[in-house]
Amino acid sequence: MLKCNPLSRNFFKNNSLNLFMAVLGTSVLSLAILSVPQLFQILIDYLSGSREYSLRGIILLTAGIFLMEFFSAVATYFFRTKFSTRAVLQYRNFACDYLLKKKVADFYASNSSVYLSALSTDLMKIKEQFLDQIPIITQILFCGIGAMIVMLRYNVFLACMSCVLSLIPFFAALYSGKNMGELEDRLSTRNAEYLAFLKDFSIGFTIIKSYKVEAIFSKLHGAVNEKTEETMLKRERCVEKVNYFAAISGYITRLSILFLSAYIAFTRHSISIGTVIAFSQLIHYLIDPLSSLPSMLSEAKAAYRLTDKFWDTIKREEELRKVVGNKKALEQQEFIEHQSTTEHKDRVGDKIAIEEQSGMAEALPSLRGEILFNQICFSYSEGKEVLKGLNLRVKEGEKVVLLGTSGSGKSSILKILMSMERAQSGTIRIGGQDTMDLGEDRIFKEISYIQQEVFIFDGTIRENICLFQNCREEELQSVIERAGLRNLVKEKGLDYLCGENGAALSGGERQRISIARSLLRKTPILLADEITASLDKENTYLVLDTLLNIENTTEILVLHDLDSRILSRVDRICVLKNGKVEEEGNFTELLEKKGYFYALYHVEAE
Repeated sequence: MLKCNPLSRNFFKNNSLNLFMAVLGTSVLSLAILSVPQLFQILIDYLSGSREYSLRGIILLTAGIFLMEFFSAVATYFFRTKFSTRAVLQYRNFACDYLLKKKVADFYASNSSVYLSALSTDLMKIKEQFLDQIPIITQILFCGIGAMIVMLRYNVFLACMSCVLSLIPFFAALYSGKNMGELEDRLSTRNAEYLAFLKDFSIGFTIIKSYKVEAIFSKLHGAVNEKTEETMLKRERCVEKVNYFAAISGYITRLSILFLSAYIAFTRHSISIGTVIAFSQLIHYLIDPLSSLPSMLSEAKAAYRLTDKFWDTIKREEELRKVVGNKKALEQQEFIEHQSTTEHKDRVGDKIAIEEQSGMAEALPSLRGEILFNQICFSYSEGKEVLKGLNLRVKEGEKVVLLGTSGSGKSSILKILMSMERAQSGTIRIGGQDTMDLGEDRIFKEISYIQQEVFIFDGTIRENICLFQNCREEELQSVIERAGLRNLVKEKGLDYLCGENGAALSGGERQRISIARSLLRKTPILLADEITASLDKENTYLVLDTLLNIENTTEILVLHDLDSRILSRVDRICVLKNGKVEEEGNFTELLEKKGYFYALYHVEAE
């Protein structure tokens, strides 16, 4: 008995009528199939001189068979196809909605190739070997049971002997397919590994070509592909083994029963020639189910197990996240307990005040006020601290640039602020509110985060700016103007297709679209993480100039290029070193100080 998990329940949700009609159609087809041997028996006996049935009765039986087959064809066309396609649609929708509820950090911490495989290759296998087979298995069972009943009506002894002999192919097929489920799981894992390689291959194609490592990646692909092919071969051989044993034992059983029935007919004369011919046909409907059902059931069960595998993977990730989250929360709590009592009371008081002001039912106010990083300690792995007691204050509406060498923690600061990473200790407040109290949804709603690798959907310019939502035309035109997209839109139009990940756009155009997205959201805080790393100097200036022209927005920009035209316009520059803010001030102050920033600036200038 298959136990439904929350994923597989969606196969049957609001789909019962389609399944019922599909099964009814195959059941009626079984009646038509079982009626054909009886029709042959009646016809042959009628031609031999027997008048048990009239010609009118034979014609009516023939018409009834055609009507049953027509009904089955209609049920298959309208309901059987609808059942499997709707089941796949609902399964994918539920899985997608479930994944969209995951936190950003949890999603990227997972192996996304498992999701890709589960919703593509694995799901197609589930459709073909489980969903599509439900009506067919019903038909086979109905035919087998019906054939046995009809055979008992003809001759009890032959029917019993047929039943006993038919168990031979059943057990042969059942034994040969006992490893099918294990092989299906293994093949699913191999397919996920291959998809992961293809994803890395497509994303890192430029690096592969730049470093001339095509031959190495060709070998890596061959190795991954060979493992997949090897597992697939074992699975296919298992299927063939099941089919072979079922076929051979089925032939032997058919011949045995046929010879036995012929012997009885010609020696005892207890059954007619027409009955022998009908019996020989009915034997197929008894043996075929018993010989084919084990392989079909093995494949169906193995395919269904893929839904359990996917669900178990999701649940394991959730459980692991809870364990890690509880550990980090405990560490955070221990740190808070070491803070002063006054600070802790202020924090609680701030939270209560916010809840009272909001009434716990009204819309929460927009995040305004200064951003305060207090004693932030963070590391990606134990013993390798990135941030060491970092303190940083960003005033409301201020434009701040973070600078530092690679690994100094610039990007980590933004990720911690966005809750994409969690600090081991320390607190971050926005307008007096602790980000741990705000939650991920509130943070993503109030803060725009532009990353170095901008993702452009395979849609139009309009769809990529509005993210497939309806937006007011005047607002859209405004952000197009402010993001510097006027020339692009004028030349190509808002309905211009951007291509897969913006392949039809330049790097600067992709970044400007990402800026337009952020402007359309009207968030009070904007973060930009080395967004000009792949642009030339002039496009870098144009993109950053666009950001600095945005009014009434607090901005934190992580830069790698030290362009004086940009640095001289920001309110403050914070230079990171050894996980802390080494220096801070405006461009002129830091140059006059002739400290760490001065050295970095002149090294790049040289």
